[in-house]
Order: sequence, then C-alpha cells, then structure tokens
Amino acid sequence: RNWILLVGWISYRANSYHSAVTWKLPQSSPRSQLPLAFETRSLCKKNWDAKNARHYVLAFSHRKADVHSKAIHCGGNAQQSRDSSARFSLLATVCTSSHEILDLPQEPKYWWLGNEYYDPKHVVDKFVQYVTAVSKNFFASEHRFFAPYIALIQSSGYGKTRLALEASKRMPTMYVCFRDKASSGHPPRTVNAIDSLFGGLDSRDPEACISILATRIAQAVLNGRKLGLLNPTGVNFKSTTTSWAWHLRGADAELEDFKSFDVEKLISQFSPVLLVFDEAVSMSELRWISGGASEFGLFLRVLRLCAERYPMLPFVAVMVDTRADFVRFPPEQNHKSSRGQQQNMLYDPVVLRETYNVFFKPLTDNVSDWSVFVTSSDYLLAGRPLTAMTSGHILKDLKFLSCKLNCGLVLAEQGNGALSHMLCRLPSSINTRSRLSGQLVAENMATLISVSHDRERMMVMYLPEPKLAIAAARKWDDEALFCNVLVPSLQTALASGAVTAGARGELAAQITVLRAFDAVSNRRTGLAGSAVPLMEVLTQLLPPGADAHVDLKQVVPLDLHDAQVACAQFVSIDHRIHRGTLAELARLHCGVVLRDQQQGVDFAVPILKGELGLLLFQVKNYQGPITKGALTEIFHNMLPSKAFGSERIVPAETLKQMDMKCVRVLMQTGGSNGNASVYISRKSACGMLFLDGIRSRCLSGKACDVVNSVCRGMMAVDEFVRQGDQLRAGCNVSTSRYEYLFEFRTEMGSVIGHIPSFEDLTVKDLRSLCSKYNLSQGGRKADLVQRLSSHPAAVKELEGDEFPHRAAG
Repeated sequence: RNWILLVGWISYRANSYHSAVTWKLPQSSPRSQLPLAFETRSLCKKNWDAKNARHYVLAFSHRKADVHSKAIHCGGNAQQSRDSSARFSLLATVCTSSHEILDLPQEPKYWWLGNEYYDPKHVVDKFVQYVTAVSKNFFASEHRFFAPYIALIQSSGYGKTRLALEASKRMPTMYVCFRDKASSGHPPRTVNAIDSLFGGLDSRDPEACISILATRIAQAVLNGRKLGLLNPTGVNFKSTTTSWAWHLRGADAELEDFKSFDVEKLISQFSPVLLVFDEAVSMSELRWISGGASEFGLFLRVLRLCAERYPMLPFVAVMVDTRADFVRFPPEQNHKSSRGQQQNMLYDPVVLRETYNVFFKPLTDNVSDWSVFVTSSDYLLAGRPLTAMTSGHILKDLKFLSCKLNCGLVLAEQGNGALSHMLCRLPSSINTRSRLSGQLVAENMATLISVSHDRERMMVMYLPEPKLAIAAARKWDDEALFCNVLVPSLQTALASGAVTAGARGELAAQITVLRAFDAVSNRRTGLAGSAVPLMEVLTQLLPPGADAHVDLKQVVPLDLHDAQVACAQFVSIDHRIHRGTLAELARLHCGVVLRDQQQGVDFAVPILKGELGLLLFQVKNYQGPITKGALTEIFHNMLPSKAFGSERIVPAETLKQMDMKCVRVLMQTGGSNGNASVYISRKSACGMLFLDGIRSRCLSGKACDVVNSVCRGMMAVDEFVRQGDQLRAGCNVSTSRYEYLFEFRTEMGSVIGHIPSFEDLTVKDLRSLCSKYNLSQGGRKADLVQRLSSHPAAVKELEGDEFPHRAAG
C-alpha cells in the first residue's frame, strides 16, 4: 500500500518536472559527459525543494530498470547507458536509511561559524584547487606519491578548521575531530566517527587492522559522495557526523559494485571527497595498533591501500593540526622495508599564512600626520583572526591570549610558555632545526612561515601582533614572574642556541625600553601598547634621582614636547627601511629593530606627531668608559640624514628635516655607574641622552640585575652552578652549597676562578656574615656582597684557612 501511494505521488509530482529532471538536458551533451553535480542540481530546482528531490531519488531506487531504459532512450550508446546507470545507482544507494536522511539536524552556530567568512585573498579557492590537483596527480602519477594526503598546518587561531568548513561548501566532505574529550575547544570530538573508524580492531594484528581500516575509509568516501548529492550547495560539518554517514561496517558488497566503474571518467568528472582529520596528532592517543609503531605513519598506509583498492572513489585526506613537526613523520612501510629504502614522496603541506592580517587592512594613501594613530584602535586587529576577535571585554581577551601563549596553562614556571611571553615582544630568530621551533608553533602561538621540502627544517617566528604582545606585557608587570621565570627562560634559550636575538646589549636595552613604555601606559591607561607622552617614557629610562641634573628639554625638540609614542613590541626587519614601513609601524604601535650593519641606529620607535619623527636608540656594550671623541662620533652618526642617507626612504632635503624631528638616546649597557647625562654638540640645537648602565627607574633593583645578566654573552661556570643549586635546594643533599661550588673551584681551575667569592653564598649566609661584622643586613645580594668585600676582616676570613669550606676540603 505504501509503495502504491508513493508511486502515485511521484507520478503526480513528476509530470510537471519530468523535463527538468531528465529530458531537458541538451541532446548535444551525452549524459556520460555531464558531472554528477550538474545532474543533482537539475533535480533541485528553485520550485522543488530538496526534500521532494529525496523522495524522487527514493522512488528511483526501486526502478533501476526504468532508469536504465530512460538513459538508453536519451539516445546514448551502450557505454553511455552503462555510465548513466552507474550514476543513478550511486543515487540509489543514498536511501539506505531514508528516515534519517529526511531528518538531518541543522548546523549548530559555533562561535567560529557565527560570522561571514571574509576571504579577500581567495584562500578557499586556492585550497580547493590544490586538493583537486593532488587527487588527479596521485592517480596519474601511478602512485609515485605515497598517499593522497596533505597536511594543513599552522599555529592556533589562523582558521584551519574554518578553511576546511568553507571548502566543504565546494566539495563533498567528511569530517573527523580527534580533540581530547575534556577539551573545551571547537569543534568537539566526533565520537561516532572515531568509533566507527577505529572500533572493534584487533591491535595485535597490524596488517588486518590496515585492511579493515582501508575498507572503512572507502565506505566513508562513498557516504561523503552521498552527502554531496543530497546537499549540492555544500555539506555542513554537523551532517557529516550523522549515524548513517558513519555507518562503515558490513558495506563490502556495496563497494564491490563500484569496482567496475570507468575510473578515468569518474576522476575527471567528480571532485574528490575531502576527508578532514582535525587535531590529527591526537590520533596516536587511540592506541589502535600495538608494537610501538607510529599510528600516524600506519594510517598513511591505510590511505594508500584504500586508494589502490578503490580507485573509483577519489579522495584526499587532509590532516589538520597545529603541530608543525608532525609533517616530518614518514609513512611506516611494511616490516621488510626500511626507512632508507622508501621511494614514495609526500605532497607538500599547506601552511596557512594568507589569513594573517586579514582584518587589518593596509594603508592605501600616505599619512601626512601620524597623530591619527594615537586614538586609533586598528592595531588591535592586526595578526591572526583569533586576535582580531573580541568578547567585548579587553581584559578577558588578554587573559585568554596569555593562556594560549602558555598552551592553556597558568604561567608559573620556566618553559616554553614563559619563553613565548618574551619572544612575542622581542625580535628573535628561532633555530630552524631545533625541536623548539615545532613546539612553539604547536603550543605557544608562534607562526610557521615555511617548511623545507625534506621536512627537516622550518622557519618560525613571532609576527607583529600587538594584542598578543599586550597580553604578554601583563605578565611582565609581575615582578617576581619577570625576574624568576620570564627572563631566565630567555637566558636558557639563548644559551642553548635554540634562539638568537642579536647582540646581548641590544636585547637588554629593548627589554628596558619596553618596561619604560609599560610603566607609563599602566599608570595612564592600564593597557600596555597605548599611546603615551614621549617625555614620560624618557623619564622612566632615567636612573632614580637623575631629574635634578638631566634636563630632557635639551634632548627633545620644542615642537615634540607634547608628542605621543607607542610601543607594544619590537619588530625586526631585514630589508631597507622606507616611508611606508615607518607609517605601518606607527599604526601598529610597534618599534623597529633595523637590519644588521645599519649605520648609526640599532632600533627606533615612531613618534606619533607629524610625519617621520623617530625616537632613535644606539646601544654600546663596552666594559670601560666611552671617550668624548667616541660620543661625538656616535652623536653625529645617529642623525637620520647620516644613518639613513643610503636608504633613500625620502628625498635628501626631507632627511635634513628629519634631523629636527628625532630624539636620540645612547644606552651603554656595559656600564656599571648607572648614571645619565645629556651630550650636546655646539652645532646642534638638541642633545643626546646618554644612559651609562642599566639602572632605569622603570626597573626594580632585582629587575636591573636580571636585565644586566642578559648582557653577558656566555654564562659563567659559577653562575650556572649557582642556578643548578637553586633547583637542588629542595633535595636532601648533605653537602652545603658553598662546599659544592668549592669542588668546582679546586678541581676545574682552568675554567673557574679558584679563589672563593662572596657571590657563592646565599643571601641568608651573607646576612649572617654581615651580622657577625656589624654590617647592615638590608638591600639586595649585590649590596651585601659589596659591604663584605670592602670589609678587610670578612675578606681575610673568606681567604683564610679558618673558613668553614677549608675544613670540609
């Protein structure tokens, strides 16, 4: 009865639309040459909804003979009718569970789906073209490549998952997410899909697991084709997780029916099915195979076997993850082959870079007055799409970004999280062969620039992202965290060679300048990176008590006394500086570290008044005093007309005008005096601020010591041992700390001084000695050491045989 009612309804409805379905197709275009997507769209006319189209397909599933005869009646030959029958057979398999198909749930409105996709650089088009080319190339190259697989990699927040979603609107897509169950990220873990793929496998038999998985992948590809037919305008992610789409077992007979298809025509006419495996590295946590083999590598063998066994079902697997190092994993060959005998190649990964600054539109015209950037908030939109998004509460956004910098954890100890809070504000170069590079991309928001063809090297850096830098600056404000965690983590990375950051003196100067900007910004706006008065920033660079003899009005030109400056981070450039670069940096609220061998100036900060005004810094790391002749030479070389004379950023006459718009600061980071003065030449209206030593008021006493330690290029042996003893302090060690250092002094005299030092003692021990000799016990460790070193009796005891360590020796 149901069948009679259904056929009657179909006959009634189909009479009006019969020509739109079959007979309206041009006779000059045989059905065998028409893409299946075109046929499907013919079914879904505007005046015929998709639900009725599914009923039409359902009816034809029981009338294959009629479909076959109609294809012949269209005027095609036997081959054309065979291809047409194959296509309609594919349509017929849609109806395995019609009641579920008719009730597909609507796509949920996740936060990352809420906004319209903005794609000015046509990223989706490029991605779809590449995926299609990989599918066709794999079949045509006779499996010279290992598998139809590519990696989509980039740091968190660049829109990798969103790109896959947008691609699913152009081609059939099946989506799997291996995200941890406890994670709050989106999209959530696709439990049904994972269970359907990996459930019921015998991990003790790898070859059987690979064969079964290949069949299940093929069925998933077929189901993805069905979803593409039912949703010709694009399939959403939610529909790819429905129970029928991931019903992958017991469908071998259905797959066998397709082995006789004309493979070349299917591949040429159909777009491949996209298999998206999000959070792909977490696949290894499934433990679907035993024996210590790489789950990821074996899964590539699964993809290859599926492509060889079912060539009539073209697909491309896309592994999506933030971990850049997972592209190095080679495919696991069978047990008889070694990695050295591997001859199959892998397709180049897709490094998603085009979404950087997608919401930060570049300047189109020359800006004649940079003061417009004082009140502009455009700089908060720079960077990856994630940093441009806002919850409406800036402090909440900054806390979220700080957690992202630390891999979602609370920053409390040294590690990559602490290092990322330093590197995202400072110019640095990360070793391309270091494991640290991949870790920073995966967990700490560093941007992957490129991967070498052999997948052994990757270029990684922190790009200009002021909002991310401002989030890190809030951690710099924590004095204990800054001194005990952040700067030491940078020191460790520099000592290991994993990170290089230019000359040590310049790095220490840049940290000091950023702290000066932060101090003024926090007091005025509560937000680092904001525009603040230039005079107040220079005041923060002065040592305490220097105001009485340093007149900053002699350093700053008269028309810049009320000027504003802003600096959230320093950006390194390797090209010749030009006018547009300076304008963009002013808009970004960033300082610039000039390229190597730049004469006269090491780094600069744009002044947000007029145009081409610069706060210029030159850094020297001399251990001795700077002579007056050297000061005169430095003073003249820092003039823009001298420093940028060969750059041709502006005409020569404009460079002369820039001399009157600049403020010059010389920082002698190797000095120990902690003094400040103004050097003035007779021929110049404005002088140069000279800072001898790092003793700025924006740094506490302990912070000054920590920043000064950055200036030293190599870590001394005794300093390294002291740091190790700080970690050893909680252990049950019988030897005292001083005795441990004395062993180094007596056994390794060629690399460490054999004479004991008050520096070897802890602050507690130093205060005990000060109390013994009636000396003041207040101040920092350096103050205690200085008092004891200037007391003859204390020095005599240190060097004499009666000192406790002598007896221990």
